[in-house]
Amino acid sequence: MESCFRKTISAVAFFCVLVKAVFPFGTSLAPAFGSDEMVSLVEAVQESLSNRPDLKAEIYRVKSAKERIGASKSNYYPQLSASFETIYGNSFFGFFLFPGYNYADLNLLTVTLSQTIYDFGRTGSLVSQSRWAFELEKSREAEIYQETIRAAETDYFNLLSSQHQVLADKENLADAEEQLARAKYRFNAGTGIILDVTRAQVNVESDKLQLIRDKDAARSIGIDLAEVMGRSKSERLVAGDVFVDPNKGTSPDFQADLIQAMKHRPEMIEAMDQVRMSQSALKNAKSQNYPSVTGLFQSFTATMPQGSLPIPYAPNNTPYSTVNLGGVVNIPIFEGGLMMHQISQAHYDLSSSIESRRSVRLKVITDLKKAILEIRDATQRLVEARTERMNAEKNESLVAEAYRVGSVHSVDVMDAQAALRQARESVIQARYQLMVGYLDFQYARGTLSTQNLFSSQK
Repeated sequence: MESCFRKTISAVAFFCVLVKAVFPFGTSLAPAFGSDEMVSLVEAVQESLSNRPDLKAEIYRVKSAKERIGASKSNYYPQLSASFETIYGNSFFGFFLFPGYNYADLNLLTVTLSQTIYDFGRTGSLVSQSRWAFELEKSREAEIYQETIRAAETDYFNLLSSQHQVLADKENLADAEEQLARAKYRFNAGTGIILDVTRAQVNVESDKLQLIRDKDAARSIGIDLAEVMGRSKSERLVAGDVFVDPNKGTSPDFQADLIQAMKHRPEMIEAMDQVRMSQSALKNAKSQNYPSVTGLFQSFTATMPQGSLPIPYAPNNTPYSTVNLGGVVNIPIFEGGLMMHQISQAHYDLSSSIESRRSVRLKVITDLKKAILEIRDATQRLVEARTERMNAEKNESLVAEAYRVGSVHSVDVMDAQAALRQARESVIQARYQLMVGYLDFQYARGTLSTQNLFSSQK
């Protein structure tokens, strides 16, 4: 009788195992997170590039830097100005020198046309400085652009990994609860021991805590992804599966990839632009010590009322005009040490930018080395995870066959099935880690873009 009872329990447990084996979890993430918003990788990246405030702010700074180039070039062109003055009053000398002198209403119109002829490279260095400042802002825009893509894809892959782990935790919790129910049933029937019940209860509580931790981690990563996408609402995001790695290319080659990184890495380009801009600023500071020659054409027109001056030949009440043509030579002599301090400041700024370029170069080399090592480690983890999955599949089939002949218990079958499920999840985790590795590798090379992403997800 007792043997028949045990066989009945074992048959029910084995039926549950077969149901889980036939209908494995993880084929779709939508049913498990049905009430949340599903987003794809392309949508996440596109929305991040469209809505991120930092990227928008840098785009405006690029436009502002371009306008500064035009402002610097304005010194190359003629400057035309006009002034009109109306003066009503008495003259101190006229009151005492001319009897009967009256208040005068004097109108003065001055039109001036000036043209810089030669300034010893002052305007040229200012224009060069503005151009390199514009190139620097463009490099910063490219840097923020790639950082946005990297942040969006990294959070997306991490969210996918966390979601799969949550699904695995739910399945493990279901197995633990089922084992607890069977242990209690056997204990109440007198065929089990209290130790099995206690151990099953510990497993249930442990799986519950792990599920809570992984759920919180997934929600936290979802919040980070929403922030990168520029969303302020509180909806939870669910990432859809990615089957093709958008960043996987040729195998890493440090020497060849380092050449690419020095050419395309935005931080490196920005550092070199900073050095060139500092060199132009130094030239501009030195040019302040040199004279400048400016051509001048000026028209002066004055109108005085009738009787304002008791002089017969004075042009009373008629316009009086004159035209001046000449030039102005401006020679700086002493300005309180201003130019010397400006030159010293420009020297220090240039030295600082050169050292910053060296620091960025070291950072680029380090990032590239780390990315290559990350790819190698992730590839090895993926190989080991696939081997583990293969062994788990063999073990699960052997345990199932042994259970059919009565060599093992149903608990052994459930453990083998849980090990197989965890091995499959390990493969998924390793695959996403490898995707993150290739993502960091493309970022380290400075070749991260949306072109491969859009083509791979079609």
